[in-house]
Amino acid sequence: STMTDHSDHVHFEEKIEEIKATDYVPETALERKMADALKAITFAEGRKTPKFAKIQLQFPKAAAAFRAMKRLFYEHDEDQGGTICFKEIKQAFEQLGGSASEEELLELFEAADADKDHELVFREYVVFLCVCALTGQISDDKGKELVKAFECAVDAFDVFDTKKQGVIVFSELHQALDDRAIASPDLLFARMKEMDNDMNGYVIFPEFLVAFMDWVGIDDEDDED
Repeated sequence: STMTDHSDHVHFEEKIEEIKATDYVPETALERKMADALKAITFAEGRKTPKFAKIQLQFPKAAAAFRAMKRLFYEHDEDQGGTICFKEIKQAFEQLGGSASEEELLELFEAADADKDHELVFREYVVFLCVCALTGQISDDKGKELVKAFECAVDAFDVFDTKKQGVIVFSELHQALDDRAIASPDLLFARMKEMDNDMNGYVIFPEFLVAFMDWVGIDDEDDED
């Protein structure tokens, strides 16, 4: 796979190289909401884009928070099938002090359900919770751990969202990759390419989160995925 092969330079389709952040048009209302929420965070007064090396120091904290989410996931996976259905996710959401209408919740659920099988595996569940945190649907006091991991993810996203459009664009990544702290840009490009599920040249926040979980080493001691 491209992940382990350092010698291969990753090439993108020509058209992907030419896409600009300013061309980005969110495909759904939720996607627009996510991009706007990310911009609101990254444009906040007094905020500086953190250095990637500094974010890496937060990885153990984020990994611990993801592990706490894993425990919650298994609590709600009533039939122990390794997936969570919409009914189970509603309970988890309420337990975290979440507030959303059934319709909003379904939209969030569908955004996280990458393979569209109407169930969430653990990674999709994390995406669901982080998108809930991003769009302000989960309260800080109940979801403290989650918010910590989520903030670390947003900081990392911010490094790569060089144009502050609430989306990561391949053609503009080289600016982010000038940071010496990031090991092997080629490896990162390969990872980014894997993230772009729909191969449209943009990585939106839910797509980014899946790779972010790998970076922080969420499965270091137990790999059920």
